[in-house]
Amino acid sequence: MNDDPNGRGVDARGNPAIDPTKNVLDTVEAAVDRLDDLREQAVRRLDDLRQTTDDHAREIRNLERHYEAALRKAETDRIDAIRLVDTGTVARTAETNAAAASALAAQLVATAEQNRTQVASAAAAAVTSLAAALEPIQKDIRDLRDQQARGQGGKEQNVESGVAGRATIALAIAATGVFASIVLGAAAITITLIVR
Repeated sequence: MNDDPNGRGVDARGNPAIDPTKNVLDTVEAAVDRLDDLREQAVRRLDDLRQTTDDHAREIRNLERHYEAALRKAETDRIDAIRLVDTGTVARTAETNAAAASALAAQLVATAEQNRTQVASAAAAAVTSLAAALEPIQKDIRDLRDQQARGQGGKEQNVESGVAGRATIALAIAATGVFASIVLGAAAITITLIVR
């Protein structure tokens, strides 16, 4: 619009410009109100979307927490079950070991008693055998002493002294042999017990 010389506005043809009518002004104002309403609706829509997104994210976090807790509990239960089985196995092993140790101890006591009885029997038999072996030698020595005491002649006495000396030596050798056999028998029994 150009201004005419009087200061009024003119249109493109030079005619004086007429201000928009009330009708046009009302239409423009209605359009502006509509644009404001649309902008408010868009802001409300964005707020609703943001709230929905926040609510959805919160719900997802709650679900994640719930399932993580459920998974932790399931894992704890699984580990507890494994520990229970292990504890049962250890208890059964301990019972088996205790039973085996008890049986072994009973067997050891029985074997020791049996070996002690065998050693005592062998010792008694050795003493009896030694006494039986020494009896004739002791009888001979007594007879020799009796003959000496009767006062027989010098030559007989010399022969008897030689016989008595030989008899004493024989007796000492026999006693040593019997004693050695007893000691060796006892040692053999003791070694047998130790090796078992």
